[in-house]
Amino acid sequence: MNVNVNFSNRTKILAAVAAALAVICAAQLLLGLRSPQKTFKLKSEPDFISIESDGKTTTLNKNDNGEWFCASELLDTAKVELTQKSFNPLKTLGVTSRSSSKAALERYGLDNPVSLRVQSKGKTLLSILIGKDSSSGKQSYIQIEGKKEIYLARGNLRTLWGNFSVDAMKPDPKTEEAPAQEPAQEEKAQEEAPKEI
Repeated sequence: MNVNVNFSNRTKILAAVAAALAVICAAQLLLGLRSPQKTFKLKSEPDFISIESDGKTTTLNKNDNGEWFCASELLDTAKVELTQKSFNPLKTLGVTSRSSSKAALERYGLDNPVSLRVQSKGKTLLSILIGKDSSSGKQSYIQIEGKKEIYLARGNLRTLWGNFSVDAMKPDPKTEEAPAQEPAQEEKAQEEAPKEI
């Protein structure tokens, strides 16, 4: 038995358009899975942070009580944890270069980087080199240590970690209450003056 099916030109065009749309949707799905944006999240809570900038190294250590110190200086835990939000999670907007040539490193300020290392119980959680801030000042160029790719990361990390100040991390000084003020001299004189009868 022969079945003779005739498709009209309109049906053929609609079938071709549907097939093309299916291919486009599949391509977008695959590209969406390989988004240029990456997020690096720490696997555990840090207890050690090392910042190297301009030949100077600053290390922060967290004790078993959850207190942060720099050498013997007690730091404000809330302030230290607030700065950690700049790298946990570390959000990148994409790869700006796949080359670690001298020219690329100079272009992105990674020829003289700020080195940030974060550890937990002796294991490295994150080790990045921070280049210059972007022209907008809202992103920085970074390189994961040991990798060639240079990423554009959210936040002005160079400004934050390159100018890191231990003094800014210390607890705010406690303000003492001012002693009660004495009444004004005039009021005092009126109180002491004899009253007329």
